[in-house]
Amino acid sequence: MANFKSAILTTGTYTGSSTSQVEFIAPVDVRNEDRLSFQFINNDTTGTNKDVIKVWGRLATTSGTLGDAGEWSQIGDDIEVSGSTNSLKAISTTGLIWCGVTINPTATHATVGKSADWAMLRQA
Repeated sequence: MANFKSAILTTGTYTGSSTSQVEFIAPVDVRNEDRLSFQFINNDTTGTNKDVIKVWGRLATTSGTLGDAGEWSQIGDDIEVSGSTNSLKAISTTGLIWCGVTINPTATHATVGKSADWAMLRQA
């Protein structure tokens, strides 16, 4: 087991009606973090209703506009999460200043019980 000084778990839910890329996890200042672990959950019971999730990093003193290709760089590949499934992703934050996540749902998450949930573990 890793010997981290601290660990902070935060969670959230996206219940919007957009089917284009929107903020999923707001930018987080990660200067004092060593590692981030994410879990993304698509609660839509229709398996073909997938979410495309992107994790972004930025080296600047301010967070800027999350997902703007002129300001942020995507970390790794797109993460596709079909309905009724979930995905895990862990990244090292060494050298990063900001990290954020966007979601591009293929179906709305505005219906009760069809949300997209997330959990983020910050380790320092």
